[in-house]
Amino acid sequence: MKRWLYILILCLAGCIDGRSEEEKNKQLQDKLAMTDTTEITVLIPSKVSSKKLAITLPRCFFTNLKNKVIDGKVEEIATGTIFALPTFSGFPNDEKALHQCPDYSRPVAGLSIAPLYPKIGTTKLEYGNFWLKQQSYQYAVKEQRNNQTLYRVGIAGKLSMFANQSDTNQQDISIEFWPFDAKDASDSYPHQTDIYSVLDKEFSVAYTVYSSRYLHGKHKPLPNQWYFADALIDIYKHNESLLDHPEIVQGFIENNNRILDYIHQHSKVVN
Repeated sequence: MKRWLYILILCLAGCIDGRSEEEKNKQLQDKLAMTDTTEITVLIPSKVSSKKLAITLPRCFFTNLKNKVIDGKVEEIATGTIFALPTFSGFPNDEKALHQCPDYSRPVAGLSIAPLYPKIGTTKLEYGNFWLKQQSYQYAVKEQRNNQTLYRVGIAGKLSMFANQSDTNQQDISIEFWPFDAKDASDSYPHQTDIYSVLDKEFSVAYTVYSSRYLHGKHKPLPNQWYFADALIDIYKHNESLLDHPEIVQGFIENNNRILDYIHQHSKVVN
């Protein structure tokens, strides 16, 4: 009797697991990839030329690869990489995280790399406020001052400022954020600033910078230490505007410059 009961339990277990063998194998491969330190190269084709961005990192940093890695290389439409959460917030906040596989049991942050898309009906990229030119329908002017413009993004209260390539700014950058609202002081959105940057002319990088609310231990700024992401929150607590604080914009720019430098150390554009 016990023998048949054991067989019945095994049968039910098999019936409950409705995954196909292909799905099971894919999940197993994804799990193994999380600790795989073998370097691979992901190739991302440009949308405006025959060029490709080749980025090389240990396999464990890449997430959601759609295609099979062959001889250490794989081509993807775009790619995502995963690092410990503090990494991009005052880069390199967590230096060790750049050299070891991310610990998925702890908070992580993503860095997305993709091709830039030209405006519909065109084949060239227009730089200088790139995202405004490419998706103008998403933006509406909120304030203009000091030769700068602050835009509303969509209808959710998000704001955006653009900073073009210059002597102090490697590439066009977009800074998107939710301003602090005293009526909803516990809201987490103002503590997450989304950054979009041009990368090597024909590609883009996107990531999130977190305020000190999400940084802990040695990764958290000291009480008397100025941190641009916290400063962005503080000015809106005092009903000020980002337009009057170029030092905060420059903080995000310098952080982005360091991130681009890191990417350049591990990537190159190939034909």
